[in-house]
Amino acid sequence: MNEELERLEIKVSYLESQSDELNKVVIEQSKSIVILEKRIEALEKKVEDLIEVSGEARPNRRPPHY
Repeated sequence: MNEELERLEIKVSYLESQSDELNKVVIEQSKSIVILEKRIEALEKKVEDLIEVSGEARPNRRPPHY
């Protein structure tokens, strides 16, 4: 009985450790996602500003010096 209890305690300890590690990974990924979302928003804003300035979406065409 004592060995069984010790074995279960070891498993629980291992699972707690794994849970803590996974939690750290999730937190880091969440921070990265927030940063990437902010960068996407900034890029979208720049694109909107470019469209506003030009009056239309810029077509893919050759520059005038060609």
